[in-house]
Amino acid sequence: HIVDQWGDEFRPDFQITDADVTPNSASEIHAFEDMISRAPKATALIAIVVVAALQPPQILACSTFLVGKGASVDGSLFVSHSDDGEGDPDARLSFIPAADHAPGAFRDVWPDLEDNPRFVGTARGETYLPGRGVPSDAKWTEPIGKIPQVNHTYAYTEGNYGIMNEKQLSIGESTCSGKFVANAKGSGGTAMFCVNELSRIAMERCVTARCAIRTMGDLATEHGFYGASGSFEGGSETLLIADTSEGWVMHFVPYPETNAAVWVAKRVPDDEVTVVMNMFTIRNVNLHDPDNYMYSENVIDVAIKHGLWDPSGKDGVFDFTKAYSDGEYAHKYYSGRRAWGAFRLVDPRVELDPNYGDLRMDDPYPWSMKPAKLVSASDLFAWHRDWYQDTPFDMSAGVAAGPWGSPDRFNGGDAEGTIPGSFERSIALHRTTYTHVLQTRGWLPDAIGGITWYGPHAAHGTCFVPVPAGIKKLPAALTIGNATRVDRDSQWWAHRYVHNLAQMKYAYAVEDIRTAQAKWEHEGAQLVAAVDAKLGGRAAVSPDELDVALGMFEAHLDKVRAAWWRLGDVIMANYADGFVSTRETGTSVGYPAWWLEAAGWREGPEPIPPPKTKGAKILRQGGGALKRGSRT
Repeated sequence: HIVDQWGDEFRPDFQITDADVTPNSASEIHAFEDMISRAPKATALIAIVVVAALQPPQILACSTFLVGKGASVDGSLFVSHSDDGEGDPDARLSFIPAADHAPGAFRDVWPDLEDNPRFVGTARGETYLPGRGVPSDAKWTEPIGKIPQVNHTYAYTEGNYGIMNEKQLSIGESTCSGKFVANAKGSGGTAMFCVNELSRIAMERCVTARCAIRTMGDLATEHGFYGASGSFEGGSETLLIADTSEGWVMHFVPYPETNAAVWVAKRVPDDEVTVVMNMFTIRNVNLHDPDNYMYSENVIDVAIKHGLWDPSGKDGVFDFTKAYSDGEYAHKYYSGRRAWGAFRLVDPRVELDPNYGDLRMDDPYPWSMKPAKLVSASDLFAWHRDWYQDTPFDMSAGVAAGPWGSPDRFNGGDAEGTIPGSFERSIALHRTTYTHVLQTRGWLPDAIGGITWYGPHAAHGTCFVPVPAGIKKLPAALTIGNATRVDRDSQWWAHRYVHNLAQMKYAYAVEDIRTAQAKWEHEGAQLVAAVDAKLGGRAAVSPDELDVALGMFEAHLDKVRAAWWRLGDVIMANYADGFVSTRETGTSVGYPAWWLEAAGWREGPEPIPPPKTKGAKILRQGGGALKRGSRT
């Protein structure tokens, strides 16, 4: 694969057999590494990426939107992100307060840990103290490096990534594939920065998106960058970054040869919407347009050196995605179908083809698009709940959806290793840890202008609640959530519980969920509007007034959590044991006819044969007769 992509100069001077690259144990990996270490130095780069490819990838896959201020209903910018995890997510949020630092101080750099716990210690807020969601004797997270600290750092909220700071700087993330792979310090590599940590530093130090891009790019280039997984799949990253004026998309690629990074950023037009679905999207890069592009100094040189772009004109204009992306991962249409699905929501009038040859090479979709109508926060909630409804790819249809139309598809297991195939991947995903829709509003004081619309667990089962940028402490319900233990004080568990109960009879239960979503998300919007009206007409908000407003937001969040636990009880009572009890108790609805046909109903046990004697009756004790086929 590497020789095909990069040319003969990367052909190794030693023979790699199938046995070499399909190790079945750690000892075989170590043996392969030893073979690499004895190979000529000219093969150093291929050694890095091949050994990385032997490690089983743990890839998160996130869907993101960015809406320019001229494309929204009120001049807001929006950045959204679905944090799509696996079976042991860290579902907690943490608030990191603002701080002043002594001259000469240093900031620890933390490793990329996304499962539970993502961090144990005191450096990143109260959420991660030992004993909160993890055992009191849990091992503290060790830093992998240090950088000089700045005099003052801003307050911000984080999940797996920095989310929003007190100045309304906002970030969403989407893991991507790339042509290079690097590992972190302490994990077989020399790179210091993952995108998670870069996003936190941007939160701490920046007010504007341009500051965030330059800060993160410089740190990644100077100290080295590594991706979310040790493989081509998931080894690179994308951030969507917005302040109160503009939004940008930024791609990162590790470059282990010089322990650096290659990166590029592009400004989103104010009146358009862009999407990133686990694959790079920036194509042509205008190196002479600083208003709309930013990039690392090595972006062209590295591409030329490794044969990723020919400056002679044979490859046409430099295309960042063609040069540095390794294409879709997991399967064809994993990214492109979601991009198609997203743009059909942005403007249903534009006819785009859901099918294509090679997403990386064909460039079948626009980079950004004007929306058919101006976009609101509730539109983004709906977009994140999309599973291709009313299209040929509708995931609530067909045998895989079951008799009750569940759009969820479970992955993994031994069978997938023996049976070739894939399910569609939609924007809505059952294993999402949380989704946030970040809203920045520069005409309001920062404390109330920035709103994190936070939806714990899967978007199609969640209720988005508003959390303002001026918080001084997170509501406790957002700081707890361990996947191994049901916790009725946890916002995340309330929504996870309901979504899983809904699988009993999804087509019915989802209507109950939608009714609750509409009610409580409307109340959340009304709360934001009321606070805006009360406090929005001034340059700053007094501490006492802010405390009152924050109390109102927390009370709303508590009401939603209580409502979702009640909703779980309603769903259980309504659909337990296969019955439907919404209008009258215990109505038997059986299965849909199409599903009976698909499930082999006709091949089941034959009907009871007719009696051999005409008019035969079954006598019962006490006299009388029981008709054949009656229930007893």
